[in-house]
Amino acid sequence: MNDQYSTHKRSSREAIILLIEDNPDDFLIIKRVLFDCMPKVKLVVATTAEEALHQLSQDNQIHKRIPRLILLDLYLPKRTNGLDLLKQIKGSTSPYRLIPVAVLSHSELPEDVRMSYDLGTNSYIVKPVNYDQWRAYFQSLRQYWWDTVTLPLP
Repeated sequence: MNDQYSTHKRSSREAIILLIEDNPDDFLIIKRVLFDCMPKVKLVVATTAEEALHQLSQDNQIHKRIPRLILLDLYLPKRTNGLDLLKQIKGSTSPYRLIPVAVLSHSELPEDVRMSYDLGTNSYIVKPVNYDQWRAYFQSLRQYWWDTVTLPLP
């Protein structure tokens, strides 16, 4: 079978989530809730677009593994930083274009949502405001991206 069309359901034990987040408060709550909901997942963190691209390249080249999911803060610290990174990750020649990306943002602006989808995001989430909402989000995320969806092999 051609690897281009191979699929795989991976257990959470071998799964990596790349979190691209520059806000320390948001990072702390995401980290806490993620470990509560998905304790076997390895969380890799980048605070800038450059760090994120370096991490993706390093994981792919050295470890031969890429994240199962990318959580991308849109305003990194500016909107253009997140959109440019999304464009690079989802570009037609990008080796990372098949990795699902969930954009996270405090923004509910229609143009932010539209631009994110135009550039290839798989989902756009307005950041929850409290722990219980974050927990509900990550429980849904786990159920969908780990228990339901079958993704192509990297």
